[in-house]
Amino acid sequence: MIRETGDDQNIGRMARMRRRIWTLYDVWLDFLAYVANHVVCHVPVHVFRLWYYRTFMRWEIGHHTSIHERLRLLGCPGKVTIGDNTLIGIDFYIAGAGFAGSLTIGNNVNIAMQVFVTTGGHELDPRKNFEFTHIPVVVEDHAVIFARAMLVGCRVGRGAVVLPGAVVTNDVPPFSIVGGVPAKIVGRREPAEDPIYRLDWHWRFH
Repeated sequence: MIRETGDDQNIGRMARMRRRIWTLYDVWLDFLAYVANHVVCHVPVHVFRLWYYRTFMRWEIGHHTSIHERLRLLGCPGKVTIGDNTLIGIDFYIAGAGFAGSLTIGNNVNIAMQVFVTTGGHELDPRKNFEFTHIPVVVEDHAVIFARAMLVGCRVGRGAVVLPGAVVTNDVPPFSIVGGVPAKIVGRREPAEDPIYRLDWHWRFH
């Protein structure tokens, strides 16, 4: 029988303590997501919702940005950064598999209702244990994402347009228009230069 030394016992205690702390932290994150999904997203006050996401979820949200009601978190996404003058519509879904995934949305981005974004998935190799995978999503300035589109681990370029119902799994070049399942380039947004508009508005009580 091999007896543990004092150093081995201390290392074991530290490892158990780290596991307990991580478990408590994980429960806390789940609780924050639960409150966001069942309370915060139904409050018809933009300022309150933004305050919660910034303060408790630690999201970086720019000036004059609006996040409308019923934003849903499926899992707990990682780092979320949203720029200035961006409009996010009703029923925006973010699926994330943990804090390694990230979502970055630029300035003056228009995201319509019922858009689904996933920043995480699972390893599908049957020889592995269905581990989480992390696939960041980036939506650059002045992009337009129409209703019921799905973004899966991709970059939507500056000024690009994603048509309704499109499933985007590959990067979208700047000022391109994509549609379909899977999404393919169907046109160009002309002229290929930054629009002059600023999305400084929102629907009241939504």
